[in-house]
Amino acid sequence: MRTAVVVLALVLCGVARAEPRSARAAYIADLIDAIRGIDHATLANTRKYIQIVERNKCQAPEMTLRVGCLLEAAGQNCKQLPDDARERCRRASDVIATNLLAERVFVPNDVRYQIMSKQRDARSAIARERHRRYAALGAELAMSEFFPGPRADTAARATGIDGFCTDVAGTRDRPGSSSKRGCTGRRPSTPLTSSTSRARTTSA
Repeated sequence: MRTAVVVLALVLCGVARAEPRSARAAYIADLIDAIRGIDHATLANTRKYIQIVERNKCQAPEMTLRVGCLLEAAGQNCKQLPDDARERCRRASDVIATNLLAERVFVPNDVRYQIMSKQRDARSAIARERHRRYAALGAELAMSEFFPGPRADTAARATGIDGFCTDVAGTRDRPGSSSKRGCTGRRPSTPLTSSTSRARTTSA
């Protein structure tokens, strides 16, 4: 659950904020169920595939084009699966793609430059810093008033993640905020959500 909390908190901020809270929470609950329904090997392979596509094919300067490219690639990757497995694959791909697109928000360029100037293996060092920040955000969520506890059902956990992301971490994206780290993953347009585009991680 700890890993899923962090991942899904990131995804929430990719959902259009104008959507009703109940719709956002329902979408997050669907993501939790989808991730739980996929075995570790399949998740790892899906992430590897989308990662390769993002690095080698989906490098357009416009975010909307990059999102569209990833949607198309994820859709093709999931297309071969049976109906239920295909939908789970698409939802898991939402999470993976959102995380990939949010990595430079979580570890901004100035931090990356500092790491590259001090570390011989900069890629590994940047990955460690990113996971450290994921862990810090997850811990903050777990200690917040929005975390319903480890025995809560999926709906309660989804509602808690939504509340944390919009009412706590989400305020860090707003003008005048002094905080440098929110749930992140927010994009200017075309959110990667099955509810808006039928689009297409880590495990729970």
